[in-house]
Amino acid sequence: MNKHWIAIAVEYLTQSLEPVPHEINELDWKSNLSPEKDRLTAHLIAFANHPNGGFLAYGIRDADARLVGVQQDDVAQIVNTLANLGRDAIEPALVIDHAVVDYRGASLLLVYIPEQTTKPVHRRGKSIEESWVRSGGTTRKASRQEIGGLMLHSRAPRWEELRASALLGSTRITELLDLSRIAELLQRQLPDDEAELMRWLCDEKMVVPDGKGYYITNFGAIAAARNLDIIKIC
Repeated sequence: MNKHWIAIAVEYLTQSLEPVPHEINELDWKSNLSPEKDRLTAHLIAFANHPNGGFLAYGIRDADARLVGVQQDDVAQIVNTLANLGRDAIEPALVIDHAVVDYRGASLLLVYIPEQTTKPVHRRGKSIEESWVRSGGTTRKASRQEIGGLMLHSRAPRWEELRASALLGSTRITELLDLSRIAELLQRQLPDDEAELMRWLCDEKMVVPDGKGYYITNFGAIAAARNLDIIKIC
C-alpha cells in the first residue's frame, strides 16, 4: 500500500540533496542507527514539535551525502529502536511510520514522525523544558520563548478528529466512504492515483494515517459514510 507521506518525504529529500547537499528542518539524513539514544530521542521530539512533523532518512552518509543504502536487518533494528523511544521516552507518546524506498538506485529507510497536537512534546518524566525543536537544519534544545510558542499552538483533539473506525486499508476506506458524492459536493475530481487520493483524504481530515493503514475520523464518517453502523464495527 502506498503511504500518503512518502511522496512528501522524497520531495524533501531531493531538496536537501540538490544543488548542494544540506540538511533542512523537515528532514535529517543518517548513514545508520546512532548508539546515542538521548540524541535520537531529541530528534524525535523536535520533529513532533515541528509544523507538519518531519522525517529521518537512513542510508545516506553524513560526511558527503553519498547514498549507501540500508540492509534488511538494519531496517528492523532502526524501526524497533525508534518506535520504543517514541513510546517509552517521550511525552506524549509518539507513533511513527516507516517505508523502504528505492531512491536513485539505493534502498533508503524513511521514518515519518507526525506533528503532535499536544505540545510541547518533551522527555518523559521531565519538565516541559526538556523540549527540542528544528532550526537551521539541526536539532537543538528549545528556548523558553519557543516553549511558550509551542504551548500556544497546543490543543486537545476535537471531536471531529477522533477515530470512528478500526485501522483500515485504503481499499476498505474507499468502500466505506461515498467519495464520489463528496467530490460532487466539493466540485472537484477525485485523484486517480491511490496515494494521492489518500493524501487528499488526510488533508481533508476524513482519515488519519497510522502505521500500515488509516482510521476514518468522526468527520469522515459523518460527512461521507455509506453506513455509519458498519463503520462503528470495522
